Amino acid sequence: MVDAWGGWILFQSLLQTLKNVASTHGVSIATVAVRYILDQPSVAGSMVGVRLDLSEHIKDCNAILSLVLDDDDKSSITEVSKKGRDLQLVIGDCGDEYRRA
Repeated sequence: MVDAWGGWILFQSLLQTLKNVASTHGVSIATVAVRYILDQPSVAGSMVGVRLDLSEHIKDCNAILSLVLDDDDKSSITEVSKKGRDLQLVIGDCGDEYRRA
């Protein structure tokens, strides 16, 4: 998926951008990533994974609800994201196989 989107170097650039935003707000990279996605007009929800014995994920998930990304945060993430390929054009609509007759 990383290669289809834009490669390892671009992915690392995105992670660094997310880390910078996360550090500013005192939250995790995952929290910033989910908040950014939820702020997109076409997104209604996000599925958050969990692992056993890692209760700090509860804190991360709660932080998603209170995190507000400002315009600078959003534009820095968008700037890097737009350098990648549109995965819907590359791999198609996820779940499309269930809608075929």
